[in-house]
Amino acid sequence: MTIEQEIKSELISQGAELVHFVDISHLSEAQNKRYSTAILIGIPLSPHYIRIISSTPDYVPNMIRNKQVKNDEFHLKETKTDKIADYIAHYLTKKGHSAYSQSEDNILSSGFFDEKTKSTPLPHKTIAGLAGLGWIGKHNLLVTPEYGSALSMCTVLTNAPLKTVLHTPSNSKCGNCTICKDICQVNAIKGNTWSIKSTRDDLVDVYKCTTCLKCLALCPWTQNYMRKNIIN
Repeated sequence: MTIEQEIKSELISQGAELVHFVDISHLSEAQNKRYSTAILIGIPLSPHYIRIISSTPDYVPNMIRNKQVKNDEFHLKETKTDKIADYIAHYLTKKGHSAYSQSEDNILSSGFFDEKTKSTPLPHKTIAGLAGLGWIGKHNLLVTPEYGSALSMCTVLTNAPLKTVLHTPSNSKCGNCTICKDICQVNAIKGNTWSIKSTRDDLVDVYKCTTCLKCLALCPWTQNYMRKNIIN
């Protein structure tokens, strides 16, 4: 068994559904922390969950009001990908490699997340773009042909000798669509098309965003994923 097969097997045993080994050696040290490789871990959100959000205008406010956030699928899968990342980073360390989990808790405790600007030097979606998964939508989320934006992700940076991929991030396929901008009640989405030179602030105002999940769920690519996979 190769090291790639070994790590992928471990990740799948922990609940990961997507695993990619990505070359990040060309990035700045501020971004890659002197690691050459990133392991991208993903778990899709269920089509049923997307349908619930799509058909419930006040889904997130209701979850908050009823104190049910911890039972929400998005929260649970985001937490799960973080735990898997922490697990595999520890696993690699035990194997004699160096590894850094980009879980929410770890980037906060290690100062890799700037709370003032709500940013990190190397977002998971940047790594996903280099993995060839998709592009950044007008809502500043990853969009993939297969899942739309219905994907929870986390990443681990490592020096383990893994065979990696490196893709040029896909050009935006959002076209003239402005659904995410039109449905954003707080006007956080500016409606600009992403390019490799775009910054986060070109696309969204993160200080306005309420994480209502509407732009994620109602993106046509996410809706297409839902329709193809929904089981009534």
